[in-house]
Amino acid sequence: MSEFYKELKSIREDQGIDLEEIHNRTKINLNYLQAIENGQFDLLPHTYVRLFIRAYATEIGADPEEIVSNLELFLGNKVDKPSRKKQDQPLREDGHDLAVEEKVTVQSPSRSAQNVRSQMIKGITLVVILLFAIYIINVINAEAAAKEPLVYPSVFLDENSISEQELQNNFDVLTESVQILELESPYNLKLATAERVWYRSKIDTLTSIENVLPSGDNRLYEFSHSIEILFEHTIGLNLYLNGSKLNSFDSTSNPVRISLSAVNKTVTIQHFVPKS
Repeated sequence: MSEFYKELKSIREDQGIDLEEIHNRTKINLNYLQAIENGQFDLLPHTYVRLFIRAYATEIGADPEEIVSNLELFLGNKVDKPSRKKQDQPLREDGHDLAVEEKVTVQSPSRSAQNVRSQMIKGITLVVILLFAIYIINVINAEAAAKEPLVYPSVFLDENSISEQELQNNFDVLTESVQILELESPYNLKLATAERVWYRSKIDTLTSIENVLPSGDNRLYEFSHSIEILFEHTIGLNLYLNGSKLNSFDSTSNPVRISLSAVNKTVTIQHFVPKS
């Protein structure tokens, strides 16, 4: 079972599949894929190790559930320490074990009922105090955690993803322009690019979604009230609103945010530059 990762590599090579192909399809870092085949699971992000190996197994045609089960067994293997051999105990002339007899002799005197009750009360009191202390610590930790902003790891780390916090900490707004949105609903925004680009979009009141637009590809988004998109860059990028091309943003290697509001009838474009 400890060699199961070597079998994965053998299956992949027998099918003539390159690691680069798996990387291109799954977007999993090539170093992580090599670590899986070498059994170096400690090099993978702990949160995503099962997700990564499941995707890898699917790509090579193996059973993902079986592979994940083998991974669990591999990570859970522990070597039990050999038990110490029981030393020879002295025996009496009649063959009885002296050590056992001495142990019985020491433990034989019984404690009084009053002593037993006293010890039980002390034990229960300590348990109650311990449980109460644990409860207080959990409450304090929960209150502290509630004050911390939630940070979710991006699955697009290899695509130069930009969180809102990173945008505020590492970039300044170079320019911001606001234009009148003269078109009428329904609205659709088409993205077309000649260069691969990461972006994060938010439509109306839905949750923000990260995505990657491959070079030469396009996406079409429909919205009723608003749409906001943060692009990693705008090199080779074209936007079409209801079929009309938007020419109000520059081609740049820095982030650009575009916001369209049907309520305010405005198009807002922000160009960012790294902080000096």
